[in-house]
Amino acid sequence: MKKTTKKISAAALALVMGATAFTGCSGSTNSTPGGTDSAASTTSGGAATGSQKIMSSNENVKSAVDNVSVGEDYKDIKVDTKLKFMAWYDIQEASPAVELFKTLYGTPKNKPEGYETVADENVFVNVKVSNYNNRYLDLAKLVQSDESPDTFPFETSNYPYGIYQKLFQTIDGVVDTNTEDWVDYKSIIDKFNWGGKVYTPIVDVNPATLLWYRKSVIEENGFDDPWELFEKGEWTWSKCIEMARKFTDPDNAKYAFDGYGLDHAFIATTGKPLIGLESGKLVSNLYDANIEKCMDMLRTFDDTQEQLRYPREIENSWAPSYNEWADGNTLFFEDGTWRYEETWRKFKKKNKWEDDEINFVPFPQMDGADTYYQEMKQDAYMFVSGSKNADGYKAWIYANLLSSKDEEVKKAGRQQSIDEFDWNETLLDRLDKLKDPATFESVFEFKNGIGPDIADSTTGENAVGHLTSDVIMGGNSFTTVRDENKGVIEARIKELNATVS
Repeated sequence: MKKTTKKISAAALALVMGATAFTGCSGSTNSTPGGTDSAASTTSGGAATGSQKIMSSNENVKSAVDNVSVGEDYKDIKVDTKLKFMAWYDIQEASPAVELFKTLYGTPKNKPEGYETVADENVFVNVKVSNYNNRYLDLAKLVQSDESPDTFPFETSNYPYGIYQKLFQTIDGVVDTNTEDWVDYKSIIDKFNWGGKVYTPIVDVNPATLLWYRKSVIEENGFDDPWELFEKGEWTWSKCIEMARKFTDPDNAKYAFDGYGLDHAFIATTGKPLIGLESGKLVSNLYDANIEKCMDMLRTFDDTQEQLRYPREIENSWAPSYNEWADGNTLFFEDGTWRYEETWRKFKKKNKWEDDEINFVPFPQMDGADTYYQEMKQDAYMFVSGSKNADGYKAWIYANLLSSKDEEVKKAGRQQSIDEFDWNETLLDRLDKLKDPATFESVFEFKNGIGPDIADSTTGENAVGHLTSDVIMGGNSFTTVRDENKGVIEARIKELNATVS
């Protein structure tokens, strides 16, 4: 059996919550526009190391947050000490959420022990991880040494395993998500219930990833515009694969797909993740008939089959190629909204593309499905075990909630995205449509959240990784790969479920 034999360096992707909807840092990158200015400087582990664009102070944002009123449960919070924020990126002090925090609660004057050099005007202390791959090891060391940060970005790639490791504590008793303030997100929060407790104060939901395409490439190949097909309800697996097959020409190095996350994004359109979370416990969907159907389709992407995907393990040291997409040799590039900010807009400027050249579309609907499912990314900050600043954490969560709900703050943040990150109205309108709860039924994947020893998302060389990488990058049948790996996966699910009532 052919298997992947090298590590697949998954992109370390994170939307910076409370900045704009889209400001983020990527991890591992490869070729860049013109072969010069790197999209992001990275360490070997994949953490951004200083390339993050810092937002400038914005008067429209400040004006908007000045008019926001505070709910009863949050108006009397007193925050005396700056919050310790740990992540693979720095918090944006000029973001709407932070500006809102300052307006509602002021800038904390006290500095945490060991961080006395932080600027007086900052709300946060940035606690850096050594690199993205080691982020949870770094966090564990601080928790175990009683030096816990206060908050850490939520990732499904460590949920619920991070609870099992006692890295995070429940927000029950700190933030009450049953109040009217949380009505917009309560149904999503309930999907992340673990053992009857709430750990994830979700304040926004976005598409987890997209299929990026160039308008001119679509037109040159005589294809219907994918976004227009989506709006007409005709963007389906079969239509997408039809385009892919017509475009793909390996002899001339033209491939339909590139990107790290094609597998889980397509799987989500079946309505089920490989591993889900229901009624507070993990469930396996490895034998779901629609997932089997999807995996059969993904198998055709491999270079041993129909060669629909860019063979990055052969051509580019396992990394996707941004240049091939920009040069028109890749039809669809799978990536998040951050790819526009970090890479695509640079190509746009260098190549003098028109505003409508860069486009995206959600992943296609499964043929015959009554419901349009899509993998979504949830924005939340976790409450770290051992934090000594519960009031600061509560205030920060509320500031994020308000900044995601208040129309004037959202309007100011939208303009900030245009002014500072080169977004245009058309793309932002489309993102708003994809975020609308009426557009999709959200699907969340927990396959990488059951422990790094068998589910590390940065490599395909583990039981969970083999489930998809051996199919889409190895050409093996899903039934064979599933039979080889199901034992250890289902045993871990049983083990984790046994820790909760």
